[in-house]
Amino acid sequence: MPEPKLNREDYLKQESTSLIPDNPNALELVDHLSELRMRVIAIFFSFTSVALMAFFYSTKIIAFFELSAPAGSSFFQLKPGELFTVSLKIAVFMGFCISLPVILHQIFAFMKPGLKEHEIKILAPMVYLTPVLFWTGMIFAYVFIMPSLLDFLLGFGSGVVEPSYGIEHFINLELSIITAAGICFLIPVFILTLGYMNLISSSNLLAIWRYVVIGAFIISAIITPTPDPFTMTMLASALLLLYFVTVLILRLSKND
Repeated sequence: MPEPKLNREDYLKQESTSLIPDNPNALELVDHLSELRMRVIAIFFSFTSVALMAFFYSTKIIAFFELSAPAGSSFFQLKPGELFTVSLKIAVFMGFCISLPVILHQIFAFMKPGLKEHEIKILAPMVYLTPVLFWTGMIFAYVFIMPSLLDFLLGFGSGVVEPSYGIEHFINLELSIITAAGICFLIPVFILTLGYMNLISSSNLLAIWRYVVIGAFIISAIITPTPDPFTMTMLASALLLLYFVTVLILRLSKND
């Protein structure tokens, strides 16, 4: 006796059911992969949209970076396609910096189901504090560090050579300095995270204050590789202020 024919809806339902594995672990893995795909798409869309917008306005962004250089400085395109390469770098840089909250939020949201409740309470504020501190560090570097640093670098030997520079070398220097400063300003995130996880205490952090001072000046000297002591001291002072204020917050909040 021939089997009854299935209509289209019953056939699709039967096929979709047969594709679902019986193993609960396999089902959980499929759910995780599906969520991961959704998170990656959200990050990609956020980064790409900002990067495309930044590439469209790249000349205006480059002109904004040039404002930190001393008056009268000239920048040239020394090789074909140099400005295009710089525009791509600007687009990637701005895409990452502006979409950083979205990136961190999506990563944290994906990890959240596997975290314990106290870990969520610790990490959740850090996810939103990280972009703020990173942006603050970059703004600090652009406003306070770059002008004095460029005054020294571009003014050195100005009586011997005319101060004119390739735009790619200038943008590379600017982006590297402000990015490094932004990373250094993340010190509170690391300290508070480790402190609330009971891996370090405010007493331990205060006990090593001498080494911290030396380390701050060494890091500042690496980020601002010039004989100019003012720029180095300015950055080191900002890092030390962040360190001790964070230790004070940790001490008051944990009473240790």
